[in-house]
Amino acid sequence: MNVLKHLASLSLLTSVKPDAGGKTVLNTLTHLALKLMALQFNLRPTLKEKLKHTALPAGQLSAGSGGSAFDWLNFTVGIKTKIGSVEQYIRFHGGRVTALGTRPETVDITLTAADDKALKELALTPPSDMLNLILKNRITLEGNLAYLQLFNYCISLVMGGIHEKMAARTQKIEQKDKEKNAAPSNTTLSKELAQRKNYRMKGQKEIDPGVKYLDDPFLPELSIDDFPRLNAFFNDHLEAVPEVDPERIALLTQWYRANGWEKDVKGETWFPELRNALAFKHLMKNKKPIIRCNDLIAGTTGSKEISTHVFGDGQGTLFWGELDSVNKRTLSPYTCTRETADILHGEIFPFWTDKTFREYVRVHKGAPLCQKIDERWVAYYVWKSTGISHTIPNFKRFLEKGCSGIKEDIRIRNTDASLSREEKETLNSMSIVLDGVEAYAENLAKEAKALASAQTDPQRRAELEILNQICTKVPLEPASSLAEAFNAINIVWTALHNENSDTGLSLGRLDQLLQPYFEKDMEKCESEQERQAYIKGAVELAGCFIMRLTDHVPMLPDIANYLFGGATSTQAITLGGVTQDGEDAVNDMTYVFLKTAEMLVVRDANFNCRYHSEKNSDNYLKRLCEVNIIAQATPIMHSDQAMFKALGQHGYPIEDIRDWAATGCVEPTIQGKHNSHTASILLNMVASMEMALNNGFHPIMGFAAGPETGRIEDNDFKDFQSFFDAWATQQKFIIDQACTLNNFLGEAHQMIRPTPLLSVLQDGTIESAKDVLKGGATYNSSGTSNIGLADVVDSLLVIKKLIFDEKKISFQELKEAIDVDFQGYPRIHAMVQNKVAQFGSGDTGARNMADRVLRVVHEAYMSNTHYRGGHYSAGFWSMSQHVAYGTLSGALPSGRRRGKPFTPGLTPYPNASRSLTDILSDVAALDPCLLDNNMAFNVKFAPKPGETREAAVDQMFSYVKSYFLQGGMQIQFNVITSEALKDAMAHPENYRNLMVRISGYNAYFVQLNKDIQKELIQRSEYSH
Repeated sequence: MNVLKHLASLSLLTSVKPDAGGKTVLNTLTHLALKLMALQFNLRPTLKEKLKHTALPAGQLSAGSGGSAFDWLNFTVGIKTKIGSVEQYIRFHGGRVTALGTRPETVDITLTAADDKALKELALTPPSDMLNLILKNRITLEGNLAYLQLFNYCISLVMGGIHEKMAARTQKIEQKDKEKNAAPSNTTLSKELAQRKNYRMKGQKEIDPGVKYLDDPFLPELSIDDFPRLNAFFNDHLEAVPEVDPERIALLTQWYRANGWEKDVKGETWFPELRNALAFKHLMKNKKPIIRCNDLIAGTTGSKEISTHVFGDGQGTLFWGELDSVNKRTLSPYTCTRETADILHGEIFPFWTDKTFREYVRVHKGAPLCQKIDERWVAYYVWKSTGISHTIPNFKRFLEKGCSGIKEDIRIRNTDASLSREEKETLNSMSIVLDGVEAYAENLAKEAKALASAQTDPQRRAELEILNQICTKVPLEPASSLAEAFNAINIVWTALHNENSDTGLSLGRLDQLLQPYFEKDMEKCESEQERQAYIKGAVELAGCFIMRLTDHVPMLPDIANYLFGGATSTQAITLGGVTQDGEDAVNDMTYVFLKTAEMLVVRDANFNCRYHSEKNSDNYLKRLCEVNIIAQATPIMHSDQAMFKALGQHGYPIEDIRDWAATGCVEPTIQGKHNSHTASILLNMVASMEMALNNGFHPIMGFAAGPETGRIEDNDFKDFQSFFDAWATQQKFIIDQACTLNNFLGEAHQMIRPTPLLSVLQDGTIESAKDVLKGGATYNSSGTSNIGLADVVDSLLVIKKLIFDEKKISFQELKEAIDVDFQGYPRIHAMVQNKVAQFGSGDTGARNMADRVLRVVHEAYMSNTHYRGGHYSAGFWSMSQHVAYGTLSGALPSGRRRGKPFTPGLTPYPNASRSLTDILSDVAALDPCLLDNNMAFNVKFAPKPGETREAAVDQMFSYVKSYFLQGGMQIQFNVITSEALKDAMAHPENYRNLMVRISGYNAYFVQLNKDIQKELIQRSEYSH
């Protein structure tokens, strides 16, 4: 019997009538399909073998394993429809699979289809698309999500052939459609982009007082062609496909199996910090030491050329269902060897099924409402289900003291007799992780020595001998040269990404950190020739470091291509601004890093540049503009004055505020002493608008999540203020729920993944003897991103003007039009789009409405206290979720149609004004105190054909400086025409390294999904 044919038959049903109990023929067919699937596993030895997994160590085997080295994967899945037409179960237990027609006592995961059609879609959905059905709320879940993906994997084992044929057929159809509709390639456009790097402006000399050694800070004489090593690294980066790397998770799981999870081998409860510190030390001692061929920086994040890591306690098990198909994904495919897939399925994922952050909350908090809303994907995404990261370590402490000096600080602190046992164990944990870092550096030194002895090229042998000396010294001891500093940072950075999730952890103000080492090296140069050679060497060293940052990408299920399309680890580097004493901070290393950003157009690192209009020079700001033109989408530019106002409300000392740096995308952190988790919540503001329009009910979620605030149909809203209050109530409800889940997940982190190494790298933790996850850092907060500002503001403006002020239409009429996506209501649709001034139009009323909305959001967050005792801050940037959330939202009073993207960040809609001046003025007028987690303001700027570089830079410079002088906080550019983006969409082979700015982060355009590509094309384009 072939289960595939029977499963496929589900898609042939067009209508089914329910029986007396409400069940339909589909219920019987579903049972039959599950029964045939069970037979496949029960009768085919190769499939039965897939139900085994590595058991616990000897003496800890579960009942029924017979004392063997393996155990069985035991779980039960329910499949239902919301309308009650289907209810079936399938149980995997003891190596047997059984289809059940009635609910058993225990069900690990239940999939509920919205209707019979959704269930048919589920039947033939490939593993990579399963989560997309959930994203669209066609399928909802109840239970442990790890078992969903295990079941998904089991389905792929019996339906892999059909899924592959389906995917191939779909790709073939899409390719034919693309070829049929594609315009001829316009090579002039792609050549213009490629040629931008061939011309480089000269800068003004002796303008920036901190620049001591660069004759021309723009370094126009240097290009990528002067650095064959970097050129080769860059080309390899563009060609490489990430490989799923089991090294980290396998070594950790090995240690936990041998030493216990909740209890140790003696049966005593583990102190989580100590348990994780010992496991981390085991990982780093046994991690493969790699020095890439010709690299000047030692160490790699993983054991592969470019790796993607598995985090079992985070989103790792959500990848289970794609183990055999991830290499065939259309977007962001990974290589996953058969050996790796077998290790993850048979040894790793089974261990972590009940140890994820999400599962901790579900079990310990009773599957709370805040988690149920999160699992609908519509209202918010709480990042702590993945990790914490999104902060900046104190590298200065490491460079100046080394591991040995920090361990001495810990030892002295631990002599305090008043410390509790928990505090002493926390300090011991910090010391143990430093042992692990030292062991890894020692292994790198040995590897460099071995490679040098086998090297025949004298120059490379000398480089490896130097790396041997460097890794022998740092990070054990303080750094004393630029090469030592870069290598020490990379070794610690690698260690941090093996302790905690590799997303959003950022590097801070590297120009400030590294300038003293640059100066010390330069002072040793005795001739002008030596100095010029050293400057070139410093650029190459910085370039090698930047390319090291590209050696890993977060491992994400396919659904992430829609939620976070094209995003990588978003490792932010911050340059410029002012020093802690308020003086100009731009220095030689600022311009060295800007040269690497110009030459190496990589999506990660994410360069963020601070600008203080009273302290920084026009020369510096023009260089930022020129690099944006050459690299198309980097760096981001921030106003120091606006950021100082935003951070000042939280009582930080002014010298710390002046030392702020960007984290992840654009978010501000007091570097080295602030556990800020700036991306803890990504919230859809439009969800609250839809709930206000529907009395607390959300159409996509399919249930009344929020409070009842009034029915439009019953004429409950007598004036605009009453509706505004209803929206504000729904908005606060959603924010409160998101904060509650963030706090619950924070507690889960304290038990599952405390981070002693990150704690060592935050001020305040040794003094308080607390892990950063327990509030040990000097400053504690949680940052949020709020998406859809312009959509909410424009909708409120329409309601206020047309319904209540001018009474042009009734609220009931507008609601009827919205409910049907304006189909049959052309007059109303034209009116809401054309008769109301929007945010970005220069209209004072629109600006005031934006401030009202911002204040509601900011105050709602400030009314919550997070689990570490700090505050929440409000940001308005969106990664790519303005597109994903748009697909999950209906039509809006603003006239935006169902499923269309929101604007990125807080950028106004393209049709708000044809004048860039209007849009700049409106955004600049926003109160920075309401934007204390920053914002993303996106502008597409297109130099005129034939325009000189100097003219284009001067024009962009004028816009940016004017915007900052008006009070603007942040601005970022895509320096490309819509025409070129359309050509890239049709002919990606000509644009493999076309980098674009999404909303706070960069991505390669050709690797984005079509919805994001279209949104980028549709953004307003300005020149002058």
